[in-house]
Amino acid sequence: MSNLFEFGRAADPTASSQYGASGDMKKTQYVLQLLGFPGDAGTLKCLITAVEVGMETDCGILDITSGAHEAGDYLEVSPFGAVPALKEADYILTGETGIMSYIEARGLGKRLPPKNAGLLATQNYWGDLACSEAKPHVEAIVHQRILAPMQGGDSDDAAVDEARKALAGVLDALDGQLAGKNFIIGDYSFADIHWTAYIHLLCEAGEGDLVDSRANIKAWFDRIRAHKSYCGQDIVAYDLLPKLEDIKNKQLRSVEVSDY
Repeated sequence: MSNLFEFGRAADPTASSQYGASGDMKKTQYVLQLLGFPGDAGTLKCLITAVEVGMETDCGILDITSGAHEAGDYLEVSPFGAVPALKEADYILTGETGIMSYIEARGLGKRLPPKNAGLLATQNYWGDLACSEAKPHVEAIVHQRILAPMQGGDSDDAAVDEARKALAGVLDALDGQLAGKNFIIGDYSFADIHWTAYIHLLCEAGEGDLVDSRANIKAWFDRIRAHKSYCGQDIVAYDLLPKLEDIKNKQLRSVEVSDY
């Protein structure tokens, strides 16, 4: 089990003063370790969250294309194979929802969830909608356009067309929600993080017309791509998201924060 997290600064003996040190240390305390896959939306959500709250995070690859999430050593960490996994010191957590909340609570600056009860409920509604109504269809497109060819298979155009049609309604609803707003509920929130991951993967899978044909989503996505860290550091989360070649090469960029 421990071998899963032997990457990044945790595996570098020269970096011990930055990882798990005590006394005079960075505000992040420990460097987080995120084990995931560049074509997995949950991994991207956790990566975005880490940037937004200024938590340094070393990223390692869990190759879901070869079934690594179903292997015995990973199942010891995540009994149901939930992806991604996070480790800080001796604490391990799996699954995007818990990891996003944990990183946000450990982070710097103001809280991402709004204090107003109505806005909090609206944030959760749009996050739930992304996971229930967009996720399965985005995953189907990513599988057909990116992952299946990586595994030596062919892309099924009919399956892609079916997923595109299934996405139309929820994307139209999101476009309507964004009318007159900079972000999904007005201020940047977890709702934006959920949707950023799915919209990004759609674009990398060659389905950017689903975004470009909806003016409000397109304008929002342009803002997202220029949005600096929510806690005020000079870093843009979108710059760290894996592009198509990164997904094909199974690469994730780590989060490094120099502006404290």
